[in-house]
Amino acid sequence: MRAEELLEIIKDQGSNSPVFLLGMIPSGYTTGRPTVKFDGESTASTRTYPYLSSYSPASNDRVLLAVVGHGAVIIGKII
Repeated sequence: MRAEELLEIIKDQGSNSPVFLLGMIPSGYTTGRPTVKFDGESTASTRTYPYLSSYSPASNDRVLLAVVGHGAVIIGKII
């Protein structure tokens, strides 16, 4: 997903403010859409998450996700 597509989705939500989540990509991650261990959770999600094309997921990355509709998109790595 391109950043422009994400912004269009957020804009289409009307007056709903975007919500952001923090988490970490588990150490076992290798390829594909990663799972995320969200802050405050003891285990990683079973769901996998899409990410912006400008970001390349890697294990142990601390990431920021934007809640969009009924899901979330990884925006990128927090440094």
